[in-house]
Amino acid sequence: MKILFVCTGNTCRSPLAQALMQKTLDDRKIDAECESAGLCCGYGEDVSENSRKIIAEKGIFFTHQSRPVTQNLLDSCDIIVGMTASHKNALSPYVPKEKLFEAKDFIGEEVEDPYGRDISAYRACAVQLEKLAEAIADKIGDKGNQQ
Repeated sequence: MKILFVCTGNTCRSPLAQALMQKTLDDRKIDAECESAGLCCGYGEDVSENSRKIIAEKGIFFTHQSRPVTQNLLDSCDIIVGMTASHKNALSPYVPKEKLFEAKDFIGEEVEDPYGRDISAYRACAVQLEKLAEAIADKIGDKGNQQ
């Protein structure tokens, strides 16, 4: 099973979601992998400084370089999660509806972009993304192979 998180620039929300989701999957011993990509980005940008700080605080080893969404990437994933309705809407022509979601489908709210804000905005984002990771892990449960 492969999960893809999509945001705008692939430097703040989606890489943070990827790192937190992978930790949740590993903690639960669910054999699945995570990816992330952006709708409006190029290749090779580092994860934002504040996202990197939060990932390190959680004790997660994570390396990341931004990349744009491609059709091959979309086709290779089983679950695709946009951070907002606009992300989901942008992807909907390219993804079967049964595998396309937005964060709100799992946690009842969109994940606001913390870009350019202070660390407290990133911490709030991380709280939402941890809830999202738990909800997705609950959903996939047996679909991911137990290790």
